Amino acid sequence: MPNFFSLFALSAFSVSSIFAQTPGDAAVEIEISKGAIEKAPPAKSNGFSLKQTRFDASADLTGEKNRSGAVFQSFKPGNVWHGELPGFVPPEIEIGGEDRFPCTDVYEDGPFLYAHYGLDHYKTRVVVVIDQNRREVLRLTAYSQPNISRVHFDPETEIVYYTIEEANTGIKANAILHAFSLTEKKQLWRSDAGIAHGNFIACDKHIVTHYGFTGEDDFICVIDKGNGKTLKKHKIKTAANALIRDGETIIAPCYEGVVEVRFGER
Repeated sequence: MPNFFSLFALSAFSVSSIFAQTPGDAAVEIEISKGAIEKAPPAKSNGFSLKQTRFDASADLTGEKNRSGAVFQSFKPGNVWHGELPGFVPPEIEIGGEDRFPCTDVYEDGPFLYAHYGLDHYKTRVVVVIDQNRREVLRLTAYSQPNISRVHFDPETEIVYYTIEEANTGIKANAILHAFSLTEKKQLWRSDAGIAHGNFIACDKHIVTHYGFTGEDDFICVIDKGNGKTLKKHKIKTAANALIRDGETIIAPCYEGVVEVRFGER
């Protein structure tokens, strides 16, 4: 059965709420503050290894967007950056009988396609998750949050992981990875600030993220998938635009050159 929930204002300093709703059920409001989350879930990590194996200042991964999962990217209608919109993905979506938003991004992650809708690439209001049978299985709606950057849905645990900052916009305080349980209808954890923006790689027991802004140190980070704790911050020479998984190798096309690290779980 499809699940639907709405994300509301997750501002850096105020108490905010998530409204979680499944078909046939009333919306449930869970207040979230920037204070510590009580009873954080248990850790999943049993150890890992992460080692940088290569940095090529002259390398260029232009044209490698497919490898990061990108199927279609557009700043806004009429300005396509990459690919073509799949025929079964609606070119626009209506919310609340009033607002209509065009599709700006479609990417593949595991068994799902994720279609983003908003005024432009940096103002995503709706994310529709589509399964291999081209059916909508999940919808995220952010009415007052400026953006949803990237989403990963785990159908076995019914946990949604998401970031709200793009890799070249926003503020450090919002560069956070969030985990929300559809089953428990609450936020399970959020990472430290300055850890995650843009895309990320969800592994079995860990999540690999990237972070970097102008004038800031730049990192590839490892987060415990169970409780969101930062386990490692690996400093890189220049900020990553995205992370690409190729077996145990993670490739990070950066503003200057390409970084490769080898990541393994125990």
